[in-house]
Amino acid sequence: MKVKKFRIRPRLSTVARILKSIMSVKQLPAELESTLPAEIEAFMPKMMPTAFYQTWSRDEIPSSLQDILKEIGGKKVVAVSTLVATIGDEPEDVLSTMLMNGESQRSQIATAVCEESADLCLNFLLRLLIEEAQDDDCEVSDPIIVESGALLAETLALVEAEQEGVTIDTAFHLSPRFTRVALVVWYPAARKKRAPAAPKKRSA
Repeated sequence: MKVKKFRIRPRLSTVARILKSIMSVKQLPAELESTLPAEIEAFMPKMMPTAFYQTWSRDEIPSSLQDILKEIGGKKVVAVSTLVATIGDEPEDVLSTMLMNGESQRSQIATAVCEESADLCLNFLLRLLIEEAQDDDCEVSDPIIVESGALLAETLALVEAEQEGVTIDTAFHLSPRFTRVALVVWYPAARKKRAPAAPKKRSA
């Protein structure tokens, strides 16, 4: 499944938390924090979210993904899905322009917005996958982010990500930069135990 141009809205609190990490500070200056809502709104039109995933049943799981089965121990695996989500190329161009213009602080804010937005794209796709799994009486694992070079390259090749503009270079750097790649394992939904029926009243 592929979804394009869906709407995401970066959360102010999360952008602030990411920005504090980028700046290595415990508290943002008040004047900087007050600019965040406007900066988020200004940057949102630069993003072009695209997300897609592919699912393989147990008998079809590619050999390069077999190790993922070890992540869930003894649970019965039904299928494995690969998820790819990105906010597109334009944010990187904007960031480069900011840096060339000496706007280092604005570039840090924009980076925080982009990181949050990429995570939201992945979460949006995950919700769709959860709904699909529920229709098949299945549950899915938490997403396992793929970051290692060889597995990342193999995973992107499996879903033909290049056709959607997502590539990886010889140093295993993703393009677009703000892209998330993850694996999710399907397994049968846990059966809920019925509550015991209340005993019927008996007349004396």
